Amino acid sequence: MKQESAKQTKDLNDLIALVRTDVNNLQRLKINCLIILDVHARDIVDGFVRDSILDAREFEWESQLRFYWDQGANDIAIRQCTGTFTYGYEYQGLNGRLVITPLTDRCVMTLTTALTFKLGGAP
Repeated sequence: MKQESAKQTKDLNDLIALVRTDVNNLQRLKINCLIILDVHARDIVDGFVRDSILDAREFEWESQLRFYWDQGANDIAIRQCTGTFTYGYEYQGLNGRLVITPLTDRCVMTLTTALTFKLGGAP
């Protein structure tokens, strides 16, 4: 986990250096979205290091929204807690991205849990 944390910090610093160069507006939007997502991922891994989360069966890991390549289905599976979903390939475009906070993480977990039980939700 410590090596992953160091790699993520390096990758994030590379993106920050890239966004400071002369890039066009579309590239800047893409890089900004990647920075926001990478900051969140780095913070999660830093929390794993801090709290000594090493087992994939621990709730802190299970509660994260995870994407896996399912070779049997030849498709992407999304997993969080007890829920497993097929990725729908919905393209959201390069709209502005909200910063991901612990509250937004809990909202996503609530929605995926509701969908697991065939319930709905409205963010």
